[in-house]
Amino acid sequence: MATEWAGRGGAPTGALPLGARFAEALRADRSTPSGSFDAWASHTATVVAEAEPDVDLLALLEQECDGPATPDEALLVEMIAAGDRLVNHVAALQAEFVVELMERRRGSAGAARTVDELAARLATTGYGSEALVGRAEGLVEAPEVWDALRRGVLTPRKAELITEATCDLALREARAVQQHGVAYGEHHTAPQFRRELEAAVLAVDPAGAERVREKEWSRRRVVREPAPHQMEWVSALLSAESAAMAYSVVDGLAADCAAGDPRTLDQRRADAFAELFREILTSGHTPGGDALPTRHGRRPAIRITVTESVLAGDDESPAVLHGYGPISAAAVRRLAADATLEHRGFTGSALRAVGEPVHGETADGEAVHDEAAPDEAAHEEARRVRARWDPMNAVLPPALPRGVPDGTNAQHVVAWVHRRERDGPDPCTIVATELGLLACDSYAPSQHLRDAVLERDQTCRFPGCLVPAWRGQIDHIVPFVPAIEAWAQTVETNLQVLCRRHHQGKTERAFRVERDPRSGITTWWTPTGHVYTRAPERSDLTVLSAQLREAAAAVLTGFEDDEAWPETG
Repeated sequence: MATEWAGRGGAPTGALPLGARFAEALRADRSTPSGSFDAWASHTATVVAEAEPDVDLLALLEQECDGPATPDEALLVEMIAAGDRLVNHVAALQAEFVVELMERRRGSAGAARTVDELAARLATTGYGSEALVGRAEGLVEAPEVWDALRRGVLTPRKAELITEATCDLALREARAVQQHGVAYGEHHTAPQFRRELEAAVLAVDPAGAERVREKEWSRRRVVREPAPHQMEWVSALLSAESAAMAYSVVDGLAADCAAGDPRTLDQRRADAFAELFREILTSGHTPGGDALPTRHGRRPAIRITVTESVLAGDDESPAVLHGYGPISAAAVRRLAADATLEHRGFTGSALRAVGEPVHGETADGEAVHDEAAPDEAAHEEARRVRARWDPMNAVLPPALPRGVPDGTNAQHVVAWVHRRERDGPDPCTIVATELGLLACDSYAPSQHLRDAVLERDQTCRFPGCLVPAWRGQIDHIVPFVPAIEAWAQTVETNLQVLCRRHHQGKTERAFRVERDPRSGITTWWTPTGHVYTRAPERSDLTVLSAQLREAAAAVLTGFEDDEAWPETG
């Protein structure tokens, strides 16, 4: 049956559902000779290109994933484009929910911490969550942009570019630029779109150009972005003249090279850039001669956690570069050969080797305790039986005997120490020698305790946050109470590293947190009842390396190491 098509899109002359239109177009395509000039411009591709981003389009894409109904490549291209429209449409729906959540919390104590809560729920960075909230709130003032996003013709990034460009304009000028942006953005790339928006804003509001510059100037920053294969990007948002100065220096240094230097110009620029900071870090002074400032009592340095066997060349397990992540054993040995090393070792509970006994246990992990009542002894025996079957015992330090404090409850620590203090050593020494915990008798941790916590945590402990520990702040997990002895509160198991933002959120009680002293896992609760956990950072990757090498060998051969490959042919 011949089908009558109307308009550019070739849609049937009746208001048929998408599935019916697609079926009609498919029959029309099959009646077209495959060798004809118009065979590539299929009716099915046109139907998909004009489809609204809704559940019908999603159903059609899922149906076609089981095997396209036609080998037409134009249809495949339009299926890909349709997927993009659906993503844009969902982003518009997501923005509506974000706006509703922010509106409900407006004026409440938790409004300022919604960004952090969403970052934890979406397993994204604080920057990503902030961008999500900012885009949603910007769309409220740009209804035509929001509609274009809902129709799928603008990406979330392009919508964000429009709202950012027009946020400082008066209503009339803003709407004019937004309309222009919607019309221009659909068929241009984001870099092209950004230039067009800048030109439009300057054209509609020349007097506001300097205001926008001042706003951008306040956002200047330097950002690290991890890249694969032990590489990393360092980018800076600067004024145009500052960027020109920096690039001119690096470019000039890169141009000064010996004849036959095998490096490309880009490589020489990168090496010159890195060498500037290597010299500053090595000397400890700025080019002007000023000493580098300290943080947590230490001057800036590259921090690496590595086993002695890796440094000695006896093991190839990865090391950990703080602020980045795993690096190869070869890389850390090269760095060690060229650097001045400062070795630090810690013996606190969180850093104690698995299986090392503490006071109150034998080497086998059995409890040693004072005379107990029969019911208490029975309870302790039941605890030991359960502990033997705990699968986590293979990977965690031994559990403390019943009644021995772990440092998370200050009053328990005080009572336990006072029963042993008498004429003995000071409380900090008792806590260190008998509990195996680092402590100090002040609100601020000692340098040794501070170093131990920074080394243990490596980053801010909020879920998903990777701010390096040396840039963070030391937080008392259970808030410090001046009326209780400081040595019972400033204990390694009651301390953690938080960045400034998440430390403030905890102080404001936007979140509640607990830390398990045995596993090192922190658990966070939000006002909505959501619970998130953060596992401790790995400092020794030896076990992981062995497990993955064994797994890789099994995947490669599929047989035990002592079995030969099967005969083929």
